[in-house]
Amino acid sequence: MPTECPAYTVKGVATHVLGDDLSLLSRQRDAEVPGLFLVAADMPGADFRTLLDTFNDRWVSAAGFLSPPMIIELLRVTGDRSASFYEAVDLEAPCEPVGFFGSAGEASPYWQAIAREFVERWVHHSQIRRAVGMPSLADEPFVRTGIDVVAAAGGVVGGLHGDQWTIGPVQLGGSQRAADILTRAHTADEIRQLVSGPTAAVELLATSVGR
Repeated sequence: MPTECPAYTVKGVATHVLGDDLSLLSRQRDAEVPGLFLVAADMPGADFRTLLDTFNDRWVSAAGFLSPPMIIELLRVTGDRSASFYEAVDLEAPCEPVGFFGSAGEASPYWQAIAREFVERWVHHSQIRRAVGMPSLADEPFVRTGIDVVAAAGGVVGGLHGDQWTIGPVQLGGSQRAADILTRAHTADEIRQLVSGPTAAVELLATSVGR
């Protein structure tokens, strides 16, 4: 089935997540040379986004021979090992730079890398669900954690007030709407219509998470 990611089917998105697991375990747990460094050696002068897209596309293409049952089996293995690794690290210890939290190249604490990976998987899980006719993953523990991560990255506080999830002064709505917004189900223009709050804060959210 096609997904909201134009280049990737459901299988492609799942394969991409598998590649993320393999990459983080190799570079963070095992101190292997990051895959982006290897791509950069082939593409001198390319910017970060081009390197990242190339790395992801090469992996998804190369792993295209994997069957869906094999991808699912491997995701169980790498997911368990990623969780075990992250549960054991010192959350304040230095990790790689995490641009999601504004790092300009300096080391970030591990909790920021973990938070980024949570949002990455929540987004892709929900993209797969929407592609097969299911709603975004909107169980409260997922939404609460996602709200906390996005709010922390923006330097504000998020939470649930009555039946409204908020990020700073912006009201997103109930759990399903908040999950849709934060997992990129909407364009920036649609988000501007769905949320309420000060214009500048709404604009920042819309451009940050709109697809």
